[in-house]
Amino acid sequence: MGRTTISPTSTPAGFRSDIGATDLFAALTGIALASGQLEQREQPDRLLDLTLDGLSTGVRRQ
Repeated sequence: MGRTTISPTSTPAGFRSDIGATDLFAALTGIALASGQLEQREQPDRLLDLTLDGLSTGVRRQ
């Protein structure tokens, strides 16, 4: 199975274009699986911020 990448035309400015859709899906699935308990409600926010910051090419989100 070939690797699907996010095309440069669909990649928002400031985000890496070398990340595959399957990579992003795996990261988001991992976040969901790792933070499924009610007492872990703050963890998904931190993990999502970490993931989105990793996709960035240097443009800081506000």
